[in-house]
Amino acid sequence: KQWYQRRVAVGTIDYVKSELIKVQREQLKSVQETVQTEIKTEMKTWSEIARKNCDNKAPTLKTVKKAVQSAVQDDARSRNFIVHGVPEDYSTCPADLADEVLDKILQHNNHSDIVAANRIGVKKREDGRPRPIKVTMNSNESVKEALSRANHLKKSLCTTYHSWFVAPDRNREEQATHKKLVAQLKEKISAEPSKYHYINDGKVLSVVNAYKR
Repeated sequence: KQWYQRRVAVGTIDYVKSELIKVQREQLKSVQETVQTEIKTEMKTWSEIARKNCDNKAPTLKTVKKAVQSAVQDDARSRNFIVHGVPEDYSTCPADLADEVLDKILQHNNHSDIVAANRIGVKKREDGRPRPIKVTMNSNESVKEALSRANHLKKSLCTTYHSWFVAPDRNREEQATHKKLVAQLKEKISAEPSKYHYINDGKVLSVVNAYKR
């Protein structure tokens, strides 16, 4: 009996190892494809600049390394989303918060695709705002689904969630661009309060607000 149990245990371990290797290979393939695309784009951009300046220089090793590094970072960020506005004293466990947020926006309690969650940044910020929470999922598709339903927080019957919001994990350049868009959005809201204003696809758009006619 003990011999049989050992065989079953070994078989289970081998199966888990096999599944882990399969997942790692799929993730590596995804990163490789992203890197290849990024390198092609970088090399094309370099070639265009070279032609404009009548220069026959090829992309340098430094440029290629930068493209690879950028691709890897973008791939990692695509599996994250950021939760803003959650008070520091609301919960001491970021993982529980991530689970609660997904429960509200996806409206189900099966969140096995959460890989990690943690507060980021300085604990005592000068502006007094709570640190954001970075949530890592097992795929970028899970992140896309969460972001597409993020407005469910605002629609919740519990007003506690109305000051929370979910955003993509942006790099510094994207953060700067989004900051400018938010400033433009605020100007629009102030100048045309009778309309509904929002950000979509990198632009500030406005439509007639039927509730303010």
